[in-house]
Amino acid sequence: MRRGRLLILLGVILGLATAVIVLVVLTRQGPGFTPPPPTGAETATPVPTQKVWVALQPVPRGGDFAAEGTLGLRDWPSTNVPPDVIGDKSETIGRVATVDVVQGQPILRTMLAVRGAAGQAALLVPEGRVAVAFPVDEQSSVAYAIQPDDYVDVLIVASFLDFDQEFQTKLPNLISFLSLRLVETPEGQDPIETYDFTPPTDEGRFEIPPGLPPEMPGAYVYPREPQRARRVAQLTVQAAKVLRVGPWIDLPTEQPQPTEEGEPPLPPPPPDIVTLAVDPQDALVLLWARQSEMYMELALRAPETEEARYQPEAVTLQYMLARFNIAVPPKLEYGFAREAFTPSGVAGEEVPPPDDVGQ
Repeated sequence: MRRGRLLILLGVILGLATAVIVLVVLTRQGPGFTPPPPTGAETATPVPTQKVWVALQPVPRGGDFAAEGTLGLRDWPSTNVPPDVIGDKSETIGRVATVDVVQGQPILRTMLAVRGAAGQAALLVPEGRVAVAFPVDEQSSVAYAIQPDDYVDVLIVASFLDFDQEFQTKLPNLISFLSLRLVETPEGQDPIETYDFTPPTDEGRFEIPPGLPPEMPGAYVYPREPQRARRVAQLTVQAAKVLRVGPWIDLPTEQPQPTEEGEPPLPPPPPDIVTLAVDPQDALVLLWARQSEMYMELALRAPETEEARYQPEAVTLQYMLARFNIAVPPKLEYGFAREAFTPSGVAGEEVPPPDDVGQ
């Protein structure tokens, strides 16, 4: 017991002595004393930065940078700033992204391309579509009103003819008659039978006209003109996006004739081709229609209607007669004389009727 009490007493004495020593040392150093930093500690140095333009949201390949909120200024370590980073937001106006830009990425000049520039046409094609060329003139281009970023529909007129199913050629066929002819032989021998072909002529139709003499059993009727086409007009490809009007590169043209001094220069020729973005299946439709020599026109859509889909009825001769209540005139034994009159009222030469059109 005595030994335990002695150890406790020694511990208390040592603790009091240590406290007295620490108090004396602090008193000698004064109130403004700051203890030195631990051994090995280093003072942190701030990293220099500069403002750069970065993407505030992802921009897909072919996307536009001009939308509000696409770009913003952010601090970037000066040692890691790429040399071709853009210096001003205005450098992105009218440009599209050549690569997929992720959020927070600095915008480099190599990521930008001029919208519609040669060699960058693929950037303008919407996802899931393909670009095709479509020939146009004043009529088929809505009087040259079509411009890039418009949406158009494709109208066609198809002409149908009767074909020989086996030959795959237009009717009527040419026909040649086979006739039997006897060739005379020396006396005592039977004559030799041979066959001759008549010259080929159009395939006709056997008829018995009224009032035909009894000695004539009938007649063949032949067409007097080529077969007329049966036409149908239809809406086909819908909501095709116009990517460009005219060629993508500057084509060599003939040197314009010099104008006299003071006259304005001659205007450039109107475009004869546009580029459309369509579904892959619709691209095949346009290719087939063009190679089949169908007549095609473009119809310009109103804004904000690119998602609309229409199902108009095909237009034929029968449709025109029924919808507009057009009466088919009866065949008469008389008609009006179509004459051209001179100012003096004297009849001139008769004017020939206009050429008939297809159905």
